[in-house]
Amino acid sequence: MRSLTNFAPSTFEDRGAAVAFTTPVLAQTRVRKDSREQLEVLIPNLSEGRGIYVVPWKSLPLAFPMTVHDRMLHDLIAKSEGCSPDDIRKAVLEAARCGLAGPQAVEAAEIALGDDEEQRLLINYQLIVEALKSAGLESTDILRAGLASAEGQKLTRDLMSKAAHKLGMEPTELFSRIAELAGYLESIGLSTSPKPARLRRLMRDLNGFRDSMTEWATDNVSEAAPIGGFCAEVAEHTVNHARNVMTQLDQSVASFETLLRQWDTKRVLVRKAATRLSWLLDGWEFLIVLWSDAVTRNRHEQDMAVHDIFRVIPLLPKDEARADQILAAEKLLQSNRRSVRAYVDWRSGQLDVDLVMRIETIKGRAA
Repeated sequence: MRSLTNFAPSTFEDRGAAVAFTTPVLAQTRVRKDSREQLEVLIPNLSEGRGIYVVPWKSLPLAFPMTVHDRMLHDLIAKSEGCSPDDIRKAVLEAARCGLAGPQAVEAAEIALGDDEEQRLLINYQLIVEALKSAGLESTDILRAGLASAEGQKLTRDLMSKAAHKLGMEPTELFSRIAELAGYLESIGLSTSPKPARLRRLMRDLNGFRDSMTEWATDNVSEAAPIGGFCAEVAEHTVNHARNVMTQLDQSVASFETLLRQWDTKRVLVRKAATRLSWLLDGWEFLIVLWSDAVTRNRHEQDMAVHDIFRVIPLLPKDEARADQILAAEKLLQSNRRSVRAYVDWRSGQLDVDLVMRIETIKGRAA
């Protein structure tokens, strides 16, 4: 076991990506690669403790009782061997579609995958429009024909060939650059999109979480109030970082012709920014829904929800934050002995079935 201050990750990769397990003690724990490129999981605050347990990924089912859904998710992540937020989300949605976390999770996964496909088509169309606009060409005929139709695809190829000629590059190169950029921006979308993409919606919801938690902590006189205030501060810092990255991306896309012409240089910056935004917002979706559910309940349950959020809140790594959030969290724990409740008595091996069901419900809404 490592203390919070000794753990203190320097990078997002050290912090790991959040995994949407339904086993309470493992909910929102993080997976990363060790020095040998093997997966390991970081489990905070077992049995009211203040440390981080590091467990080899393959040993996790032996160390903790897990739901059937979580065993499948565990296997999927092990087989994929990836542990970025996008890798984990893909595995989580695949596991949810199997129905082991309940019908609500299946429906939510299908909706999320449908939204991904819709955003994929939308971002491709918008980037094609931007490319044609940069070359002084109109795209209304494509919109009328429909991008997915045979006529629309032929019109797109013809117009993009003309655009490539005007931009001084081969058509295949222009198509390749658009496709690569679309891959980077798929979960982010464009600022001009009629329907915000997933990470833009998540950043908006995180703003709402910060405001709600700040108001709650200000009006609350319980011992959970300082913890709620700290959670709001972490959300505030995360939102500010994410907003800066989003602004940089939007500015790059706004200068679209320059972006296309200088793609060999710009692509590295775009990829890094998109990846960083994904890491910044990783793990927040579940906590936002958890708090949204808690605010409709009584004050005691809200206090408990704040403790649960604090237990797995995505603290910014040392390289990302001016203030040492790990140290601040450790001081907060020392001044509040109650700290964060454990979900189960992990030594007894007993699962809290009611809590599993509640996590499954929240997981479904957060897909």
